[in-house]
Amino acid sequence: MSLQTRITLMFAALLIIVTGFFATFIHSFLLDNLIAQQKKELTLKGQFWIERIKYADDAFEEEDIAELDKLLVSNRKIEVLLLGKKKKVLYTSLPSSNLNEWLQVLERKAEKRKDKNVWIVGGDDYVVVNLGLKNDEKQRLILASPVRGLKEARMELTEKIIVTLLIGAVSAILLSFFITRSMVRPLNRLTKEIKKVHFRRFSEVQLIPARGEIAEVSESVYSMAQELDRFHEIQRQFLQNASHELKTPLMSIQGYAEGIRDGIFVEDAAHKGLDVIVSETNRIKHIVTEITLLAKLESEEDVFYPTTHSATELVNRAVERLHPLKLQQNIAILVRTFGEEGILYVDDGKLLQALLNLITNALRHTKEQIEIKIESGKRFVTIDIIDDGDGIPEDLLPHLFHRFVKGKNGDVGLGLAISRAIIERSGGIIEARNGVFTGAIFRITLPLQRCRSQA
Repeated sequence: MSLQTRITLMFAALLIIVTGFFATFIHSFLLDNLIAQQKKELTLKGQFWIERIKYADDAFEEEDIAELDKLLVSNRKIEVLLLGKKKKVLYTSLPSSNLNEWLQVLERKAEKRKDKNVWIVGGDDYVVVNLGLKNDEKQRLILASPVRGLKEARMELTEKIIVTLLIGAVSAILLSFFITRSMVRPLNRLTKEIKKVHFRRFSEVQLIPARGEIAEVSESVYSMAQELDRFHEIQRQFLQNASHELKTPLMSIQGYAEGIRDGIFVEDAAHKGLDVIVSETNRIKHIVTEITLLAKLESEEDVFYPTTHSATELVNRAVERLHPLKLQQNIAILVRTFGEEGILYVDDGKLLQALLNLITNALRHTKEQIEIKIESGKRFVTIDIIDDGDGIPEDLLPHLFHRFVKGKNGDVGLGLAISRAIIERSGGIIEARNGVFTGAIFRITLPLQRCRSQA
C-alpha cells in the first residue's frame, strides 16, 4: 500500500471517529437543550400573559383567553390549563378524557413539592410550566408541550448535523488526498533519484522542486550526488595519476635492470643504470610515503598530537629548513608579522610539513622574492605566502588541492593535497588565488588557542 493511500485512510478513519463522537455527543445533549429552551419559552409567554390579564372572582374575559391562545401559537402543540381556587378548572385546551389524569399528576407533584422539566401524563412526556397567578398563588396557569414534538425536532436537527458533518468529512478527505498527493509526489520522484545514487549514476541525479522540509531533503540529496560525483571523478583521476606516477619509474627500473642482466649496459653504462634504479626506487618510496601519509591524514584520528606554538616561530622554522634551497636559487624570503603574537594549538610537526610544502611550492615558481605575512586577529591567525611568479593557471585553480594535480614545475602532485589535509584537520582553511598583478597567494587561516579551547 502506497504512502499516499495509508495517510489518506488514516486521516479518513480519524475523521470518521471524531465525527461519530461529536454526532453522538450532540444527539445526547440536544434533547435536554431543546427541553430547557421550550420551558424557558413557555415561562416567558406565561409570565407575559399573567402580567397583562385582568380577572376577578374566578372569571376571565374572553379576550384574555383569546390573547393567551394567540400568544401560544407556534409550530408545536401547547396545552393550557387554568386552575382557580380549590383547583376549579377555569379554562383548558385539554380533552376531557385527559383532564383527570392531569389533575392527579398535578396533585402528586404538589405533594412531593417537585416541579421537574418533564412530566409523564397518560404515558406521554410533556414539558410543563406551572405558574402562579399574580393575585393568588393558589390559582395556577399550567402550560404543557409534548416532548414527542421535541424528539422529532431533535431527530431532524441531528440528521441535518450528520449530513453537514459527512459533507465536511468527505470534503476534508478529498482535500487531504490532494494535499497528500502533492507531498508524496516529490518523495516518489526523490526515491527515483536516490536509486540513481545507489547505482552510482551521480551525474544523472536531478534537483526535485518541492517545499518545506522535503525541499531541504531534495537539496541535500542533490548536493550529496554532486559531491559524490566529484569525489568519484577525483578517485578515478587519482587511480589514473597514481598508476602513471608509479609506472614511469618502474619502467625505468625494469629497463635498466634488464639491460644490465642481458649485458647491454656494461661498465660506466651499468653504473649509470644502477644510479637510475636507486634514484627511481627512492622516488617510488617518496610517492608511496606521501600517498600513505595523505590516507592517514584523511581517515585516522590519532595521528595528530597538538600543543601550543607560536605561528611566527613555526614559519621561521620552516624558512630556516629551506635556507640552503633559497641560497641555491638566489631567492629572498621575507617574513613580516602584524598584530600580537598568535598562539596556535596544533601538531607542530604536521603544520611545519604543510608550511614546508607551500613554501617549497612557492620556491619552484617564484622569480626573485617570496613574502610571508603573519597577521593575528581576535579569533584567527592568517598566514599569506606570496610569490612573484607567473601565477596559477585559471583552469588549475579549482583543482589545485586535489591529489596528483601538478603545475608545469610540480613534483608528484601530493604536496598541496597533504597541506590542505593537515590544515583542515588543524581546524583551519587554506585558499589559493592569483595576485592583482603577478604571482600566487596561498592563505592559511587557523584559530587561536583560546578560540579552540572555547569551542
